[in-house]
Amino acid sequence: MATLSTIFMITFGMWWENSAPFTVHMTALIMFIVTIFSLILLITVYPILRPRFTSNTKHNNLDHLSWCTDASSKLSTPAAVLRGYTVIFTNNMFLDELGLSGSNDQVIGMPITNLVHPSEHDNLAQMIAMSTGALENNEITTIRMLYVDGTSIPVHISLSPLQQSGESNLNLLQFTTSSHHKAVASPLIDQFDSRFILDSVEQIMFQINVDQQLIFINPSWERMLDYTLVESINKSLLSFIHPEDTQLFEARLGPLSRGQRKSCHLQTRLIAKNGCPLWVEMRASTASSLKGEFTSVIGSFTDISRMKQTEISMKANRKDPIDMILSGFPSMVYRCKNDRSWSFEFTSDGCLELTEYEAYEIAKSPGFSYMQIIHEQDKTNVWEYVQQQILKEQKFQLIYRIITRTGKIKWVLEQGQGIYSSTGDLLSLEGLITQISHANSNINPALLSLQSLLVLPENQSVNYYMQL
Repeated sequence: MATLSTIFMITFGMWWENSAPFTVHMTALIMFIVTIFSLILLITVYPILRPRFTSNTKHNNLDHLSWCTDASSKLSTPAAVLRGYTVIFTNNMFLDELGLSGSNDQVIGMPITNLVHPSEHDNLAQMIAMSTGALENNEITTIRMLYVDGTSIPVHISLSPLQQSGESNLNLLQFTTSSHHKAVASPLIDQFDSRFILDSVEQIMFQINVDQQLIFINPSWERMLDYTLVESINKSLLSFIHPEDTQLFEARLGPLSRGQRKSCHLQTRLIAKNGCPLWVEMRASTASSLKGEFTSVIGSFTDISRMKQTEISMKANRKDPIDMILSGFPSMVYRCKNDRSWSFEFTSDGCLELTEYEAYEIAKSPGFSYMQIIHEQDKTNVWEYVQQQILKEQKFQLIYRIITRTGKIKWVLEQGQGIYSSTGDLLSLEGLITQISHANSNINPALLSLQSLLVLPENQSVNYYMQL
């Protein structure tokens, strides 16, 4: 006010002339006051009108990429700007949610359909068609977008037009994942620290992608197996499974990632960093509810080592009566295939005393062939005799020699038969092999006389065994 008063006095003194009429002086003074008041009013109102002016200016230039970058990058949700079906901008959250961090240059110019599950293309096209020319479109639709590893993520998506006139195919796409949407909808979630619970649980929690590579593990993995996060992430889960269990594990886990099954449950062994096996119980399920869709798998491993030790101990103390009887004799019960190696599918524990080989070394072992431990002079006749009896679908009984692991020669009596299907196909051979003479000793002639009374090949076996 003091400044205005000073200006008024100076101006009035300069204009005042005694010869001029008083009305002229008043008119000049009023015009000056009006001018000063207009300037003050403009200075006061301009900050209020400036945002509206700026908004109108940007509204006429919505198709500029610089504005799209400025607007979308400040959104708190994953967002992308689309021109028709083409992506012209994405913010960092959009890339992070789809596992495309650092791939902005590859995404820009890409059709948005490349990031949407093929079964949802029609829904997306309908949304884009509805948004064209609309002033506002806040309708939210659930569709599935594709993660970088090919798995699908259910999301809640919305399209909003960015221009009312001029170019009509410019839209802002925003989405939130279904899991995030549910978490926000439930106020109880805020009361718990889910990350703390996940880190503290004693079970191993894991997630693998469609290639069965680990993409998430909780700290229990390192506590139980001693492998660090860096050593494990992006590695195949099968590489941590015991070699004897990988075939069964793959047979159960494969259908899950291919969407052929919803869940599975099995007991298997993990291999720790020090090479020791760890018995665990795995429970896993698919990340998608749609059948036949390739998806990631989420599951847990629970340590059951103590339970397995107890089970083995109880099994050792609870022997089958037949095993108890056979354990007192150097003999073994077997089941094998009728191939040239006579590959054993099962053998009793008596095989150790008889052959000096452990049961696990004989049964289902590709490196072991029972034909190899039969004496070289007996192999041909033993094979031919067994095959003749199988052709007749009759039982076989024969005496021959075997060579043990340490090179001892033993005479054995084998009695067996073929197992056939309902259609007459040979499935396997089953029988009993018993030692009948001490190592490296000559066979008792009485046993050969007894053998001649058994059912043997006509006019062949007696001469054969007498020659022995």
